[in-house]
Amino acid sequence: MNTQESNSSTDRSCPLWERLNCVRAASYCRRKLRKVAPEDGLRGKNKSKDRSRRTQRPPTALYNRFSEKMLSSTPPALQCALFCGGRRCQYERPENCKSAIQGLYSDWVTDEILAMARPSTASIAARNIIQQFHSWGIRTVINLQTPGEHASCGPPLTSSGFTYDPNVFMTNDIYYYNFAWPDYGEASLSSLLDMVKVLSFSFQEGRVAIHCHAGLGRTGVLIACYLVYALRIKADDAIRLVRKRRPRSVQMSCQIFCVQQFQHYLLPQTVVFSCKEQSNQTKDPRTSEFTLRQYLYRQMATLHGADERAFREIPKIVYCLCERLLYLCGCCQTSGVDLRVRNRPFYKNFISHRLKQRRPPEVNEDIQTGQVTSLPMVEWRDPVEEEVERNLESVSRLTGTRSGVIPAIIVYEAFMTDHQSLPEERRKHLQRLKASINQRSDFDKNIDEEEDPVILSGLLFEWLEGLKEPVLDKADLAIIITSHDLENTIQALDTEDVILVEYLLRVVLRLRPLTAPRSLELIRRVLASLTHQTLIINDTRLPAKELPALREGTHQQLVNFMLKFLVEIQKDIARPGNDDLEVVAPQRRYRIKRIK
Repeated sequence: MNTQESNSSTDRSCPLWERLNCVRAASYCRRKLRKVAPEDGLRGKNKSKDRSRRTQRPPTALYNRFSEKMLSSTPPALQCALFCGGRRCQYERPENCKSAIQGLYSDWVTDEILAMARPSTASIAARNIIQQFHSWGIRTVINLQTPGEHASCGPPLTSSGFTYDPNVFMTNDIYYYNFAWPDYGEASLSSLLDMVKVLSFSFQEGRVAIHCHAGLGRTGVLIACYLVYALRIKADDAIRLVRKRRPRSVQMSCQIFCVQQFQHYLLPQTVVFSCKEQSNQTKDPRTSEFTLRQYLYRQMATLHGADERAFREIPKIVYCLCERLLYLCGCCQTSGVDLRVRNRPFYKNFISHRLKQRRPPEVNEDIQTGQVTSLPMVEWRDPVEEEVERNLESVSRLTGTRSGVIPAIIVYEAFMTDHQSLPEERRKHLQRLKASINQRSDFDKNIDEEEDPVILSGLLFEWLEGLKEPVLDKADLAIIITSHDLENTIQALDTEDVILVEYLLRVVLRLRPLTAPRSLELIRRVLASLTHQTLIINDTRLPAKELPALREGTHQQLVNFMLKFLVEIQKDIARPGNDDLEVVAPQRRYRIKRIK
């Protein structure tokens, strides 16, 4: 009797798999139970591995395919009642949730961007939303809704088609933008880029509040695209950052795909220094070498405001490097054309731009082909002026560094440096700076912090010589050689090529004090980079790369063309009334804070 009771109690206490004679399952569970628990250090290491695996996974949609199909196919009139709660919409009654703005379902995604649900006339008055916006420094509201959207949710719509009157914000010194974006719909890449540029421009006035209906789907997509644009990060990382600060954002798979498509479209446009090795690894032709015209086209996709107008025909990287070099030697002030970034593009006052507005030359009457005759070198500086420059140059060697600026002769020596033979540490620094410029939207801050003219000139020549085609290619050289008339030659060259040449000549002209022979050597060094051919300058072959040598006859014709161009620039500067007093300068660059 006792034996039977003990056997029955043993059967009840043993696990199910043993009672069912599952020998393999029983032995596996015993082995797992006999294992010793890992120590705290190992447990922490495993947790960190799990966390890294989670961050490497692409973000997933918050709805399954059936739910997304239902949301997108349901008529708008029924969406509010079926999915939002109708008049008792959970997003328009945020009394029980913690919000950044009282009375609004809202969160700070970055230090400057507030994601929120749509406000209403009643909540704006009851919770004093306008005063809260002013206290937080919010100066812009961006609305992503279409008029009449979600009419059955929360408070009734006003005559504007929204739950509030936009004039309430505008009359209280808050800028207002409306981008009609259908709910559960997709936005085109061009419209997304326009919205991102407006968002970036709005930070000049203050912080920005963005809303759609709940402030989760379309709002999260726009903020994620802005992070891709501003921080040059991948789409998946941007979505994770948004969801970390604003849970349940970027809800649908089509919205995730929209951010990913924006990344694939934008990031290749932001490459400043081409990288052959990287393009070969990624097999992406958009990251390979580019021509000057292609770069200017890509540049327009990333610039906005005054920069977009000023750098339509001039690469911003060339402008920033040259102006930084001139600033270091105290040559940033100039007479004649004002070369600062202003509301009106400065290049429109260039000789080449004015000539391009005229009738293009007829090939038969203007550009004469045939035997090329050797022309005498142009004398572009008065002997008395040259003597003054020589004396000032010798004095600047002694007084330049004491007055807080480097002498212009130091910048000249930096241009004449063989950047391929720099010490290893400086070469690494130059490469790190190139990589940083490729990864930052505000790369001009990197340049403004650099004080070594050798590094700055190295970056300039690396960019010019890294183009897929030289600025002055064989066709341009043929035009310059066969045409002896300056105006006809300028009109025959491509607009972007000749404007860049004129800007570089103006940089040489502003680099003072410097003697004429040294200025001529600067022009020759710039010509070597513009043509992707080498020249012997001061018994040194520059650039020290595997490039063809520029033939002597072609070299003389090019230098003569540049000197004649320089003489015309000097005459244009001395022309009475040549100023830009009617141009108003906008505020300087603004810093984009990274998310911690």
